[in-house]
Amino acid sequence: MLRRLIVLTTAAAGISIASVLTLAAPALAKGPSQARITGPGLAHPIVVTGNGEPGQPGILGTLTLQTWLFSVMFGPNAPAPPQLRTPPPAASLGPRYTIIYTVYGEFTRPGKQYGQIRQDLYPRAAGGPVIYTPADQPGGQVPVFGWFRASRHLPRTLARLGVSPRPGTQAAAQPRIRPAAHPAAQVADSRTLAWLIASAAAIAAATLGGTALWLRRRKPATVQDGA
Repeated sequence: MLRRLIVLTTAAAGISIASVLTLAAPALAKGPSQARITGPGLAHPIVVTGNGEPGQPGILGTLTLQTWLFSVMFGPNAPAPPQLRTPPPAASLGPRYTIIYTVYGEFTRPGKQYGQIRQDLYPRAAGGPVIYTPADQPGGQVPVFGWFRASRHLPRTLARLGVSPRPGTQAAAQPRIRPAAHPAAQVADSRTLAWLIASAAAIAAATLGGTALWLRRRKPATVQDGA
């Protein structure tokens, strides 16, 4: 009986941990599943699919970090992008490319599961690549918008996808690269996961502790001598 009780208690604790981690998965899965790039010199749109969550391998995750997508979407809860005080002169921007991210459960229209975030990319702008994010998106206004500097590595990433790095040249598609995860984004995800695991462990400890206390307080069975 005692062995059975311990097994049942351990199983219940395991279920608690599994439940917490199962609920954690949707909470952490807020990255885009697709990016669509259009612009001059492209015969067809470039479509990149995969897991766009920070720290995940794949070029989609790299794009989200280099264009500050999570800062645009989550505002104060993400690192602030280097915003420009005034719009740069049009003559200094160079060709414009548009990237549209598809994100599950964020900035969605009524009745839709997926939302879209649009950004205009200027990879050849004077002084380094520039991004413009409109405030009004199809699913509503984003908390961070306007002009800001993109990662200096963005032109190289776009070139690997087929966007010409210079006028009159043609970029060759390269194998997908492993993204360099943003440290702050990694810390945020790690802290969230650590908190969820700690909560699950606390539930398990409380369950096992309660069982141990109950066993300690049980009175020993009385053995009667035979007549």
